[in-house]
Amino acid sequence: MERIRAGHEAVRRANRQEVVEDYVEAIDDLIMDRGEARVRDLATGFGISHVAVCSVMERLRRDGLVSSGQQEAIQLTEEGRSIASRSRARHAAVLAFLLALGLPEEIAEADAEGMEHHVGPESLRAFGEFVASRATEQRPQPAPASPGPLAADAARRFARVRAAHASELTEDYVEAIDDMIRERGEARVGWLAERFGVAQVTVTRVVARLRRLGHVTTPPRRPLVLSEGGRALAASSRERHQVVLQFLLYLGVPEEAAEIDAEGVEHHVSERTLARFAELTGPAGT
Repeated sequence: MERIRAGHEAVRRANRQEVVEDYVEAIDDLIMDRGEARVRDLATGFGISHVAVCSVMERLRRDGLVSSGQQEAIQLTEEGRSIASRSRARHAAVLAFLLALGLPEEIAEADAEGMEHHVGPESLRAFGEFVASRATEQRPQPAPASPGPLAADAARRFARVRAAHASELTEDYVEAIDDMIRERGEARVGWLAERFGVAQVTVTRVVARLRRLGHVTTPPRRPLVLSEGGRALAASSRERHQVVLQFLLYLGVPEEAAEIDAEGVEHHVSERTLARFAELTGPAGT
């Protein structure tokens, strides 16, 4: 239970930090390319409203990552620039790894955008070792292109990551409900709150959403029952997790770190990448 809770808490932290890293990197790119960064540029690049960008900017100011006023061109602090540099380096490392797996550049770029926030130091080290081991076996990989800041496909890429976060919550909960029904004969809101380490009111909101989506069929204050579609989603999510976990273990990532990283990575890999993982390690569970 503690390992499960730790994995989900790591995913929540990564999702919160992802917003920070994506924005400071985008601001840094705009400043290097155009000499300044403004709210309208970020809104256009991310494909979201000015209001949403302003809300994030206020958070970055509180965290000491942005030093400019609301109506001024955005300036990063030294810490903001440091985060942007680290984020860029981690993205490059994940991208190089996916290219070394033989994935097409378009797929590697899209998957790296989400995966980079959910791999810890042990996984990054294993990725680097894998890239080094393949350097003499394969033709040299093309150097990743350096697209202009918030390139034309940025809105699409970030929309894909946001959609992955939305499905992530759904998949984690239906899988947890399915596990409880198998293990205890039924699933309850209080047990889910304990499993995920969150308040019962948080679980209640998520379960209400699952009812609207048709994954949970029972009314409030009753043990939770999954629909046929909910059970199918739980099985699919469980299989994805096992494929990612088995692949990280195959790379030599320690078991505890692999379990935690798999919780996040599983939601940010395409079917093509997942198939490549399974191809190298064999079907999940073997």
